[in-house]
Amino acid sequence: MSSRLTQGYERAGFAPRPGRGRGRGRGRAHPFVKRTAVKPDIVKHPLGQLLQTLRLSDLQPHKDHTGGVNTIRNCEYVTSYNWSNSEAPTILVPGRPPLWTPLQQPQRLPEDSGVYFRDPNSAKFPRHPTEPAIRALFETNPAFSTGEVDIFACGSTMGSLLRFVQSIDKPFRFNVEVVGSTVFLIRKENDPREIIEGVRGFGHTFPEAYTTWEQDVRGSETHQRLCRYDLGRFNCVIRFECDGYLQSGPEKTSTMETKSSDLEDLAGNFKNVTVGQGTGNGLATLSLKQGGAVVPQHSIFDMKTRSGRYKKEIDMNEMYPQLWIKQIPNFIIAYHDGAGTFPTSDIHVQDVNYNVQAWERQNQAGIGRLLVLLGKIIDLAREEGAGLLEVYCPSADCLEVRRQYGEGVHALPPELSAKWKAVDEDSSGSDHEHDSGPDHGGLQLGYDSDDEPDYTACGDDCGYCGKCTY
Repeated sequence: MSSRLTQGYERAGFAPRPGRGRGRGRGRAHPFVKRTAVKPDIVKHPLGQLLQTLRLSDLQPHKDHTGGVNTIRNCEYVTSYNWSNSEAPTILVPGRPPLWTPLQQPQRLPEDSGVYFRDPNSAKFPRHPTEPAIRALFETNPAFSTGEVDIFACGSTMGSLLRFVQSIDKPFRFNVEVVGSTVFLIRKENDPREIIEGVRGFGHTFPEAYTTWEQDVRGSETHQRLCRYDLGRFNCVIRFECDGYLQSGPEKTSTMETKSSDLEDLAGNFKNVTVGQGTGNGLATLSLKQGGAVVPQHSIFDMKTRSGRYKKEIDMNEMYPQLWIKQIPNFIIAYHDGAGTFPTSDIHVQDVNYNVQAWERQNQAGIGRLLVLLGKIIDLAREEGAGLLEVYCPSADCLEVRRQYGEGVHALPPELSAKWKAVDEDSSGSDHEHDSGPDHGGLQLGYDSDDEPDYTACGDDCGYCGKCTY
């Protein structure tokens, strides 16, 4: 066994161990265990007052907008951070994804074992899971124009809404709060440290063996990124998890290739600081440390593993929606022989930029409904002002907007919320507008600049069809 592979196993920690964010949801369920989707627990977390019920029939685009093309435009990197594998909640800014470093010769990998959280952000920092992202953003760019942002969300919440407008039945809920002029959509699990049950397969050990955390980010568990883009009339900032990046050319892809001139000398902007409060009892603090370097958006990838025994290729139409939301242009699919060996010929590194743009063109009706739905949520949230809301989807054709039960949960701590509002007010008088530019689609423009899909409900009987994803 190679020394690098051994090092990867040591990093993985194959004894049950919490906090492993990378690779979650890429394994398979045990073939003898009947898996069902995790539903929101409305007994443990009661629902608040109902404000509005939305059906798919309520989401038809206005006639004046039916002739337009809804695309993601002006995609640009905002910030990034790594969660460190430490007892105290610690992030490295800007961090760096693990580098794709495939083995020279295939070797049999051990099967997945351990404990894997559904949402590493809430597991690491349950009191305010969005706070680390905003801390990293202001460390990277203190003058970031918050007043231009309509929506702050993660890949999970946006994926849930996209799933709903596509009539896919998978219940969900998330919190909603207006901070300044921005509507925050905050992922909500039944428990902040909710784990993925019944993980089997090689979806975790494969990335441990075939990617490497480089020296300046050694000890990282997961890489989180924030990208900003225009979706229809809305300016969005999306946080998501990144599986890794591809080395391109002789030089390291750690140079800045974004649209923000404020990021030219990132290393000089950081100091090791401690801010925020994390755990439910408020005792833990969030530490920010300098580490890593910015990796351009066009080099990052998403990754999935599958069994090759059933000769069923992954249905990429199930993957394109999340790649579209995250604006990830590369995809790696690896098929194993059922015993943990991945033949080199069965590992495929693909540039899916063109395919994702094609998916976008072919799904204009659903994207149009998504934009209408986002507009309704934003309007209702802004009407409520300082009120704390939540979105609850109990079935495929019912979406409820409610007040949060009891005192509710804020998206950010008071000090950070005030800072977001202050920057919002400072930037509200600016004449700056996003240049929409030619409408070439978001991923292509990305060359100028998290709720991972959960396959653990898949089993041998479906050959990992992907119907439970995003």
